[in-house]
Amino acid sequence: MLEAVVVITFIGYILYLRNYSDLRSKSEKEQADIPQNRQSPFLDKKLIAGLVMVVFTSVLVVAVVKQAESVHMPYLVAVCAAIAIGFAEPRKGWFLALVQSVLVLSGYFLFTKLPETTSATELENFSLYGSVILTFVASFLGGFMKRALNMN
Repeated sequence: MLEAVVVITFIGYILYLRNYSDLRSKSEKEQADIPQNRQSPFLDKKLIAGLVMVVFTSVLVVAVVKQAESVHMPYLVAVCAAIAIGFAEPRKGWFLALVQSVLVLSGYFLFTKLPETTSATELENFSLYGSVILTFVASFLGGFMKRALNMN
């Protein structure tokens, strides 16, 4: 069941990136009369859409951390989610990564039960804190990839 949720989420990411990532060349942007030098506000529609995506990915990361039998699946989900965050918002991805980290930590500690065995506790802690660190690294990587793809 959890694997199906992960697959559906990644398909949603692909659709989101295809529709909202704005992968156009400079000539296409000039043809659309989009001003290049205009300063956009920090909180815009694209950032709000990213924040909605972050809420869902945070819930997904916490669910995967709780259900994981090893650290590989939580790390994979966290990295894929963070790359999508950085790709969707290459300039403001740091803010979305910070929000996701706060949501993952608070969601884990506020809404889940702590495991009873020490081995499960160690596994969940290692998965949780590693996922938070990977969120920042992979968000930077996703933003870097997006800026590199937009260069000619």
